[in-house]
Amino acid sequence: MKKLFAVTAAFVLGAGVLGAQTAGGMAGAFAKVARDFEAAVGRGDAAGLAALYTEDAVLMPPNTPAAKGRTAIQEFFKGMFAQGARNLKLVQTAVVGSGANGYEAGTYEFDVGPAAAPIHDRGKYLIGMRRAADGKWLIAHDIFNSDLPCPPAPATR
Repeated sequence: MKKLFAVTAAFVLGAGVLGAQTAGGMAGAFAKVARDFEAAVGRGDAAGLAALYTEDAVLMPPNTPAAKGRTAIQEFFKGMFAQGARNLKLVQTAVVGSGANGYEAGTYEFDVGPAAAPIHDRGKYLIGMRRAADGKWLIAHDIFNSDLPCPPAPATR
């Protein structure tokens, strides 16, 4: 009985260490996606951003319908760049996953609007990631929302 307990305990502890190594590797891989995302924003590269998503990805930005698929996601980012989106900073706060699926939570900051009077937005995000057949991690689901208060409603007469 003691031998069975020892073997079981060793297996559980070993699996925990293996899981931690996998999560650590996943965190590093997801951090690379975040750096690639920031770099594409820095270049104003909507196509480069869309390439970080799966073909069937869903982007769920605030105050607008979801963008479904790479083409729609690329168009969304083109619109963001047309509005002056720039200076993105992503901070990973949590990574969880197993096998070919995982998710990352984090915070973001970026500027949008004219250079003379930009809005500095900050908020949080959650992305679901999927490992492609070639081993590359891609974003399958992406939702973000601002910490800034909503602007006041326009005055009515």
